[in-house]
Amino acid sequence: MREWYERHWMVDRRVPIAVIVTLLIQMGGALVWATQLDARVGDMERQTITSASLNEKFARLEERLDDMKQNLAAMKRQLDHLTDRLGR
Repeated sequence: MREWYERHWMVDRRVPIAVIVTLLIQMGGALVWATQLDARVGDMERQTITSASLNEKFARLEERLDDMKQNLAAMKRQLDHLTDRLGR
């Protein structure tokens, strides 16, 4: 029977209650930390999704602005052509 006790690790009554309480408090702190970390990661994921959506909208706006610039340049050329014809 003594051999079995020597081969296996056991906790006996000589472990102070303070050590057990300290370990429980640390475990609780680790759980709180992990929960807060999960919440922060979730927030960052939502921000990333929102950011991607805004980037797509910005790209579409840039395309529309380029089209408007081209249309404005064409209108300016037509106006210049009309003023040249009227000026003769």
